[in-house]
Amino acid sequence: MKKELFIFDLDGTLIDAYQAIWETLLHTLSVFCYPPVDFEIAKRAVGYGDKNYIPRFFKPEHVEQARKIYREYHLKNIDGKVRLLPGARQVLEKLKQDNRIIGVASNRASESGLYIIKNLGIIEFFFRTVFGDQVQRQKPEPDMILKLIEDSGIRPQNTVFIGDMTIDVLTGKNAGVDTIVVPTGSSTVNELIKSEPSWFCNSLFDVLKMLDSGII
Repeated sequence: MKKELFIFDLDGTLIDAYQAIWETLLHTLSVFCYPPVDFEIAKRAVGYGDKNYIPRFFKPEHVEQARKIYREYHLKNIDGKVRLLPGARQVLEKLKQDNRIIGVASNRASESGLYIIKNLGIIEFFFRTVFGDQVQRQKPEPDMILKLIEDSGIRPQNTVFIGDMTIDVLTGKNAGVDTIVVPTGSSTVNELIKSEPSWFCNSLFDVLKMLDSGII
């Protein structure tokens, strides 16, 4: 059965914003005179929203102020440092051409999330976006996926969620939808395979092949 609703995670799935995220984290750490962290450590911590990201690196008494500084600096530091991942535009264009419905479910804050997809020229592809500050419970809870399903009128069995992390697989399972994962984000190949997604793809180009062959 071909899927009708395709929901995408953002960071690590459609976009690469890790350099901007790392630089923003380094700036925020420096404000509080914290030592810097390596790029890979910062990257591996992405995916749970800044509500959970900031507490990983800051003392409890600094978290709220650090989050404010982080968000303000991140918006200023995005331009020219965020790119679409290989195959992203092609997949979106194919889905649009096939009259599939496309949505975004990301734990990222809506202010930066919307800015990025507008700046990259892909907002036109999405019927709806749902970000971490627009739901009561973020991923891996199913609220984002269920909201998009409800708004689209598409049944869960005709929906697929595409992400780059084990949290995305768990979110899809919690929402009762199939999942596709690509190893272009914060989780390793082994972690993704062990999480038992419906499909594992090496890149979004493999997702494109699945669309062309009628698998999904």
